[in-house]
Amino acid sequence: MAVVLPGLLVPDVLAAGPSPDPDLSIENTHRAGPFHVRPFIRLKDVGYDDNVRFDSPDRDGDTTATAGAGLRSVMLWEDRGGLHLSQEFDYVAFGENSDLNHWNGALRARGIFLLKRVALSLEDRFDSRRERPNTEIDRRLRLENNVIAASARTLGTGRLAIEAAARHEAIDYSSDAPGSEFEIRRLRRDVNAFRLAADVRILPKTTLTIEGDAERIDFIDDAEGRDSRTVSFIPGLRFDPSASVQGFFRLGVKSLEARDRPADDVDATVGEAALSLRLGGRARVKGTFSRDLVFSTLQENLYYISSVWSASYEHFLTRRLQGEIRYGRGLNDYPNEVSRGGPAPFQGSREDRFTRYGLQIRYRINDQIALVVAGSRLVRDSTDDFFDRTRNLYTFGSTYEF
Repeated sequence: MAVVLPGLLVPDVLAAGPSPDPDLSIENTHRAGPFHVRPFIRLKDVGYDDNVRFDSPDRDGDTTATAGAGLRSVMLWEDRGGLHLSQEFDYVAFGENSDLNHWNGALRARGIFLLKRVALSLEDRFDSRRERPNTEIDRRLRLENNVIAASARTLGTGRLAIEAAARHEAIDYSSDAPGSEFEIRRLRRDVNAFRLAADVRILPKTTLTIEGDAERIDFIDDAEGRDSRTVSFIPGLRFDPSASVQGFFRLGVKSLEARDRPADDVDATVGEAALSLRLGGRARVKGTFSRDLVFSTLQENLYYISSVWSASYEHFLTRRLQGEIRYGRGLNDYPNEVSRGGPAPFQGSREDRFTRYGLQIRYRINDQIALVVAGSRLVRDSTDDFFDRTRNLYTFGSTYEF
């Protein structure tokens, strides 16, 4: 995996002023030859999971821990741009269920070339991890995701900014678990997409965002005629970090056309939001929302509509110590009736409702070390009682950045 841009290695003039792109920032990095680097080690999710095998109605608890390390590095070219490289590897271990032990990895390379009024970007990103890929799938599948993306965006301090981007994404799944071949076959796919977006600053701290996206989805095994096309138009607003209300929200329409399954064509409302509001100097409330079409593993349904929202309250007890409580709800809505055999068969409309609770305490010892203690609870209530589940997770974690 590599990204190559023209140019010679010259003194870091970009380091002298604000970075024109977050991936070119060298804040809190260390010089290592031509690179500015920041390595880190991480110990996370050390604790107890009372339902490690979510695919079974019988709950099986176990201790678990994840240890990882990574490196972020940046090489700058005078005022021409630079090269961003990052990688992270994690090892997930379980106390008794050793067959669930696995590695996760993420690699990313992005080259940025700055012209007078335009920034050109070429990126290659690869992720390999074993986990539930979405709230429908209860098995831990191995997901390998490879994305190659190119973009061009305007530079300047005016009210209008425009970006055009194209990407190719290969999505592959694998598993040794019996019965997973059906889930895998219905999810392996390639995605080719083109996006055109515009940002218009309408107030000093408020920006209007407009995004149009067209995708072509080609499934590796299309015996069921799942190949699709989607077109979406999503306007929204983004608020400056210095504003009293921070974050963004976007809401629009996505049209899906299933070329060989016209009965599954749909126009759906989609969007996402992440907003926070300061309450005095020590607290803030936060809210998130997302609604999208997600490809399904069920033969009767090409997709389901996923709607998720959450609300949280965060309080800073001291400058270094903070606590947060969270509550969230979610719904997976399947448009077509489903049927399932077995000792307790089911046939009818399926809806999966989720309730999430969370508590987190975070203490930052210094600029390099942070400690996190957290507890969470997930409850899934399905119209098909076979899929009702509950999971409690209690964890401790720490991150050290050099």
